Amino acid sequence: MTRPALVASALLALIARPPAKASVLRHEEQVATVRVLVMTPPSYDAAPARRYPVLYFLHDGGGDEEVFFREGLADALEKDMREGRLPEMLVVSPRGAGTWFVDGERPAPRYATFLTRTLVPFVDARYRTVASRGARLVAGISMGGYGALHWALAAPALFCAAGGLSPAIQQMCWPEVEAMPFYVRSSLTRTFGGDPVRNVLRRNDLYAMLLDDPLLASRAPFLSVRCGTEDKYRLAEIASFFDRYLAAFAVPHSVVLETGVHDWPYWRRVFPELVRTLSTHLSPPEAAR
Repeated sequence: MTRPALVASALLALIARPPAKASVLRHEEQVATVRVLVMTPPSYDAAPARRYPVLYFLHDGGGDEEVFFREGLADALEKDMREGRLPEMLVVSPRGAGTWFVDGERPAPRYATFLTRTLVPFVDARYRTVASRGARLVAGISMGGYGALHWALAAPALFCAAGGLSPAIQQMCWPEVEAMPFYVRSSLTRTFGGDPVRNVLRRNDLYAMLLDDPLLASRAPFLSVRCGTEDKYRLAEIASFFDRYLAAFAVPHSVVLETGVHDWPYWRRVFPELVRTLSTHLSPPEAAR
């Protein structure tokens, strides 16, 4: 594996607060470069000897790396950090439009490989992080919620906790793909493959991942899911089943179903609470540094 290369780096002028830095990374197995935004915590510049935990944020299917800032999530987390409700941490937001954050069926990008082998080492080398499992979190929304939970199960040694808000955690199988609305179905077939037999759906199915690896449940990080009961994709019903499924495998987790739909007003209201829940699983020294 080659060392991740920094193609370009600059302050993102459009985002004044919280401070964000933009980088463009390339992985040898990526089809294209990946733009990544990094939010530094409030004391980052004033405390040059301090190291911080990291939250990786994976965006929704209609979003991009800027949605974390554009929809007010960055402001909400920064406010929680300043007021002591959340440990100070870096937040890393990569662009993953249409990737589902997995290694897709070629020629789709091997995005999961990029995340683990290029993005995490780059962040740990470039920023003052606590480079350990106990200091890493991952969370996402909708497509990114599935991506966060998938990444946590695919690379359980990286994270102490992972969260999905309205996560797309339906079973990854061809009948489910065919039942999806056209715009979701086309995204799935571009990433996972358009052939009913020759595809990578099962390989990336959360349920199959736990079923196929008897030891995964004991290595898995804490998983947290929140979903609105009025979700138009009926994800609340799926989340309820996921709750029982994780319990059967003794995976540490929490599932919260509450009033809400599949939209940004619900996500803006709940995402800070989700991150606060995840942050309680940071190792104490990492949370306090």
